[in-house]
Amino acid sequence: MEDDGPPKKTSRLGRILRIAGMAALGTVVIGSLGAVVGWLVVNGLETVAEREARKPILTVAILADGVTPEPNTSLDNMPADKPGSHDDGHAMAGSDGKTEDGAAGHSDTPGASTASPDAEPAKPEGPRFELALVEETEKGMLPVVAPDGRMAWETYARPFNDDSKLPRVAIIMTRMGVSRSLTAAAAEALPPEISFSFSTTASDLDDQVAMAQQAGHEVFLDIPMEPFGYPANDPGPMTLLTSLSAVDNLNRLESALGRTVGYAGIVGVRGSLFTTDEEALTPVLGVLKERGLMYVDDAATSRTIALEIAGSIQLPRAIANASIDDNPALPDMERRLAALERTARRTGFALGVVPPLPVTIDLLVSWSSTLAERGFVLAPATAIANKQSLR
Repeated sequence: MEDDGPPKKTSRLGRILRIAGMAALGTVVIGSLGAVVGWLVVNGLETVAEREARKPILTVAILADGVTPEPNTSLDNMPADKPGSHDDGHAMAGSDGKTEDGAAGHSDTPGASTASPDAEPAKPEGPRFELALVEETEKGMLPVVAPDGRMAWETYARPFNDDSKLPRVAIIMTRMGVSRSLTAAAAEALPPEISFSFSTTASDLDDQVAMAQQAGHEVFLDIPMEPFGYPANDPGPMTLLTSLSAVDNLNRLESALGRTVGYAGIVGVRGSLFTTDEEALTPVLGVLKERGLMYVDDAATSRTIALEIAGSIQLPRAIANASIDDNPALPDMERRLAALERTARRTGFALGVVPPLPVTIDLLVSWSSTLAERGFVLAPATAIANKQSLR
């Protein structure tokens, strides 16, 4: 009997192998055809053209000889310690508006701006000042006379070029800074010839001084001095007192002077007792002279001897001829301004001191607008320095 078992297994195995081989061959052929089709799709003429069209193109202009390229704003804004930043010897303004040399910290044109006409007004970044006119101390940056002899009271004075013989009237609005909104309103509404004197206790003193400078006003600082009736009548914790030593009073003075920069001088306020005490007053006025500042006396008393002492040491000075108090009635304010005009007509120069109130701002706007037609010149306070008689 014939045994056909093993040949059947071999035949079946052969068929399986042939089927597997054909499947593998089919896969290879199909894969090759797919690759060919894919290559044709990717590299077809239309596909290549479309891909080329999407490639970014960088065009570089070739400047002709002698043509200056436009400035690069990114390079201009690069910090000074980065490679490629400015290194041409000019001062660069910091984020607070303060500069790195003595000449570039202020603008010759008050309120000048490089912003476009449609741009929002830039917020002042800090008072304008010159480094040559300050020294760094533990009490802050204090004014000094520059090596070339320039002084703060002249450098920070509002320019005044009127050479007419018309009587000059100056106004200082004192105690500025207590209300930022009033500072903004006064800076915007009042003529720039009206000077501002700021309280050194203002919390944002630098910003408000910068606001005044930007509007063109020259700046002073209020320095409170001991009044009669102290301590019941107390101008504040940094008041200069007759009971303190000269060292203690000068420390208080310098702490106040170090609160900001860019001011022309100080206004001695409420010092009805202090300004009659020669021993207490003389060292204070001497320091103001050494630091190149101007002194303005608010005439808290008719017995003040501040102008006599200032004159003896050649300290630039002025004194208030009229003062408007904190609770003024409109008729009373008008009478005091009229008295100021009479003093100016009689002597050639007069200075008034007013508080920062909405009513005084409104009155000064209307009053100052008619000064010229009445034969007066509105002048900054620095323009009458040393012009008034000592008595």
